Amino acid sequence: MRPTTKTRVLGTTLCAAVFLALALARGAWQGEARAVDDKAPPPAPTAVEFAVGPYLQHATKTAITVMAETAAPLTCTVRYGLTAALKGTATGQPGTMHELRLENLQPGTKYFYQVTCEAAGAATVASKLLTFTTACDSSQAFSFTVIGDTQKNPKVTGKLAGLMWERRPHFVLHMGDVVDNGPDRKEWTDELFKPCAELFSRVPLYPCIGNHEKNHANYYQYFSLPAPENYYQFSYGNADFFSMDSNQPILPGTKQYEWLDKALSASTAKWKICYHHHPCYTSDADDYGDTFKGGSTLGELKVKALIPLYEKHKVDLAMNGHVHFYERTHPVKDGKVDRSGVVYLTSGGGGGKLEPFGPTPTFFKNQNRVDYHYCYFNVFDNVLEGKVYDLEDRMFDAFEMKK
Repeated sequence: MRPTTKTRVLGTTLCAAVFLALALARGAWQGEARAVDDKAPPPAPTAVEFAVGPYLQHATKTAITVMAETAAPLTCTVRYGLTAALKGTATGQPGTMHELRLENLQPGTKYFYQVTCEAAGAATVASKLLTFTTACDSSQAFSFTVIGDTQKNPKVTGKLAGLMWERRPHFVLHMGDVVDNGPDRKEWTDELFKPCAELFSRVPLYPCIGNHEKNHANYYQYFSLPAPENYYQFSYGNADFFSMDSNQPILPGTKQYEWLDKALSASTAKWKICYHHHPCYTSDADDYGDTFKGGSTLGELKVKALIPLYEKHKVDLAMNGHVHFYERTHPVKDGKVDRSGVVYLTSGGGGGKLEPFGPTPTFFKNQNRVDYHYCYFNVFDNVLEGKVYDLEDRMFDAFEMKK
């Protein structure tokens, strides 16, 4: 025991010296032990943990999908309810990728939920208490955000995701190139889902597939979308959304083209919005020809084959990514500006290296800007409002469409 001023020792100088030496030696040993402890490696992470925390997919008026990934095969349960009491449960099979569909929900309603995963009834890992909202009916207002080409820039992507979450949208559209290299699993876990964790855990995400995903299995593993998943349709409020795969055959006569023609024809929604990765119209400097030395096709030629379908079925808005800037066109019909035409919007400023515009204005250009950004839309009845914000949350474009 370390001596104190109250400790009695039998009394010679030698005894005191020996005692002091022992105390100093003990203190030195303790200091050395602490130094060794400070340099010791941290304990290995346990396998009972989330590789990707809970996130939401494909909300309808009566259902939603909750997904998560664990570092080792576990059994996951979603507990959910109208209050934090969480009276409903859904349990999946053991595995690392977990996809649980919650059904028989109430339309346009807020729910609480929590995901708990366990290993053979022993150790468990649990998310915090989270929320989601089911899709509303056609009489209600709703909002959504748009981002594209997040690629390999988690710092920018994370900041934009935080700004989008501050707007409290009902869902998010992603214009593709969600990662830079589709086969690299670490890009999915660390550069997409990690910086977007708060947003994606409370707001469902609807992407379209980009060229950087490389049609890899990771895209179909991490997303649970309406069949056939690389292209699909979903409804929200009084709008129908059509997501296309512009990497695959899309010309007239192809399966995808015929599907879109039929789906647009059958839609009775007030608003029809299409989105795909590559642009129908773009004022880009050099993706479709060197505009500083010559001409340009002003867009992806195979995707331009969709323009007659958009005009035929009176699509309101067609959005894309791929080009790393923001651009909004005037309404275009029959190759010229026309008030009854389709508005085309490029949102590719989610993180990929920014690109310039050509040196002269195109006939369709309305607004453009080279900047990291996200778009925010409000829809109610016959009015669609669009606003666009930069990385500092400063609005630099606003527009309104009316029926």
